[in-house]
Amino acid sequence: MKRFPLYTLIWLTLQAFPAGAVDSGVYTLVDGDARVLRGVLWHRLVPGAQLLAGDVIDVPDKAQIQVELARGGALSLTGPAGALAVSLPPADAKPGSAVEWFLARGWAKAQAQPKGPPLRLRSSNATVELGDGVAVAEVDAARTRIFIESGIAKVSVPVARGKEAPAREAREGQTWSRVGDRAFTVDEHIDRAFVAAMPRGLRDALPRLAARFQGSAPALAAGPAISFAEAEPWLASRERRSFIRRFTPRLADPLFRDAVASHAAAYPEWGRSLHPEKHSPDAAPAPQS
Repeated sequence: MKRFPLYTLIWLTLQAFPAGAVDSGVYTLVDGDARVLRGVLWHRLVPGAQLLAGDVIDVPDKAQIQVELARGGALSLTGPAGALAVSLPPADAKPGSAVEWFLARGWAKAQAQPKGPPLRLRSSNATVELGDGVAVAEVDAARTRIFIESGIAKVSVPVARGKEAPAREAREGQTWSRVGDRAFTVDEHIDRAFVAAMPRGLRDALPRLAARFQGSAPALAAGPAISFAEAEPWLASRERRSFIRRFTPRLADPLFRDAVASHAAAYPEWGRSLHPEKHSPDAAPAPQS
C-alpha cells in the first residue's frame, strides 16, 4: 500500500476543519453507520457532533440522521441519501440569509422556524424555500418530488448562471414534481404513492432532541480520504466549482490522480495540476498548423 508523505497527511487533516466554524447546529440523531466528509477526510457521525458548513453527509440504506440548527429549524435524511450543508449563516447575518442545503439523492424532511432564518433545500432541478413550515422531498437521478406538509413554501427552478426564475407559491398539501428539465407538475391532493414510498421515520413530526446535547461536542475521528469513485458524483453536481477546489489536494494521491487522468477531458480545471510541464515557462510552444 502506498503511503502519503507526513506533510501531506498533516495538510489533509487540517483541511478537514473549515476556518471560522460557528456553533451552527448539532447532529441529534444518528441511526446507522452514517458519515460526514470534512475537507477530504471521512468521519463517522455520532450524536452530539457539531454541524459545520461544508459538511457532506452520506447516509447508507436504512440509516437516518437528523440535524437541528442553533437558530431553529431541522433536517432529517433517510438513506441511501447524500446532502451538502452549503450555507449556515451566523447569528449576525443579514436579514433574509438562508440556511441552504443541497440534496444530491435520497429522502429529506426539512422544517423551518418562524423566528429563524429561511431554510432552502435544493436539488439538481428544483429549489424549495421554507420560512415557517415543513416539506418532504425525494430526489433521484431523474426526478425531484416535494410535498408541502405544512405552511407555505416557495418553489423555483435553479439555473446554472444568473438569477433563478421567479419563485412560485406552494401551499400545504400540494405535491410538486419535476422530471429532468420539464416543467413542474402540481398535484393539489396528497399523492398516495408518494406517501406510501416515504420512509416511516419521515411520516411523523421531527423530534426536538437538541436539549440533550449540552457542553462540548464530541470529536470525530478522521477516517480515510475520499476516493475518486465517491468524489465523482459531487464533481458532477451543481456544486462542482467548490468541489474542484476542495478535492484538488487529493491529486497528491497516485490512485486518485490516475483516476482523474483517465477522465482528464471531464476535468479541465485540473489540467495544470495533472501536467505542470505543459504550463511551465520553459514549455515548448505548440506546433503551428
